[in-house]
Amino acid sequence: MNKRRFFYVLVTIFFIFSTIFILTHTDLSNNVDISKAVQIILILYLIRISVGCTLYIKKQYEEQKYSYGIVMNLGLLIFININILRQINLLLVNWNELNISTIYNNTLKSFSYFAMLTLPCIIILALYSIITNLILIKKEGFSPNRLLGVILGFLSLIGLFGAQGIYFLISNLLLDTDKQFIKYTIDLCINASLSYFYTLIIATLYCNSRAGKHTPTYDKDFVIILGSKIREDGTLTPLLRGRVDKAIEFAKNQYEKTKKKIIYIPSGGKGKDEVTSEANAIKNYLLQQGIKENQIIIEDKSKNTYQNMKYSKDKIDKVNKDGKVIFVTTNYHVFRSGVIANEQGIECEGTGSKTKWYFYTNALIREFIANIVSERKKHIALLLIINFLILVLIAIGRYYEFLIIN
Repeated sequence: MNKRRFFYVLVTIFFIFSTIFILTHTDLSNNVDISKAVQIILILYLIRISVGCTLYIKKQYEEQKYSYGIVMNLGLLIFININILRQINLLLVNWNELNISTIYNNTLKSFSYFAMLTLPCIIILALYSIITNLILIKKEGFSPNRLLGVILGFLSLIGLFGAQGIYFLISNLLLDTDKQFIKYTIDLCINASLSYFYTLIIATLYCNSRAGKHTPTYDKDFVIILGSKIREDGTLTPLLRGRVDKAIEFAKNQYEKTKKKIIYIPSGGKGKDEVTSEANAIKNYLLQQGIKENQIIIEDKSKNTYQNMKYSKDKIDKVNKDGKVIFVTTNYHVFRSGVIANEQGIECEGTGSKTKWYFYTNALIREFIANIVSERKKHIALLLIINFLILVLIAIGRYYEFLIIN
């Protein structure tokens, strides 16, 4: 049993014994004491979940570094930790008058509380997305892709304020008890769904930022340079040149520290509107920078990141199957590229080149959407489960008259 699992077992044992101790020292004839016991046990249980998520995230970072499981567990960790603070506050504020009904309703409204707490952050992100994308269009020229941040920013604001307007309208229309119950249910389900996506956004921002700043260990045999669109004359765009310069910088630092040379794998096929393959354009640039031709193996058949990784690994395996690999791409693209590599069983580390600040937001939005789409079945399943559990809890609360609808 490793240290991490041993620690989690200790936390679980502590939770079990603490629960037993609390229950055996609780006056079961006193409703306030029972409520305090339930609330403390709930807080301990949430702490146990938080510890479990933290240990899982650390394990994933050590083993893979790139996994959508990290994003989902980090989102859960953020939600749980904020909820722990809220539950502790509820316990302290209502110490002498706590009851089961208060605990029940407070737990149900956790999603609503989280959605309201993160609302200002989402509004700021939406406005920042609109502003940076307008600057991007002004400086780099118009293209449909560059409208993505503007469109999503406006949709976010319209959705947020539109939802508030609809909420107040429904509140005024649904006044009797049954209709208020319907409004309460809809409100909780909407806030649960919003909270889910808010946590994913925050977790994605963190994971992309961390992955983009990662510095791999200096023991690599190969560096895969992920291609992107080149100029009409076959030269590199500033974005692609940044990737190649980052690869050269890493190779130079590695040689200075370990005297170990690295083989470059420029990766990228020829697009319909390109005069040569991206891989060949990268090779030409490497040669101009003084890299010897025997240090370069091009991969010029790939059309996307999945193929970049697959075909590059095929090239590597022909030279050295046990070779240690690093890939270089733009900072916002490192995390998703690493996930794609892991899905193919490719063990590698990634590092990212910098991009202009006003370009980063638009690119990050594309990465977030790509992450959501690639894992859409899991997200849909989890959203359905969350909302189903909310409906069950609401039904139980109404049956036992725990619900406080206001």
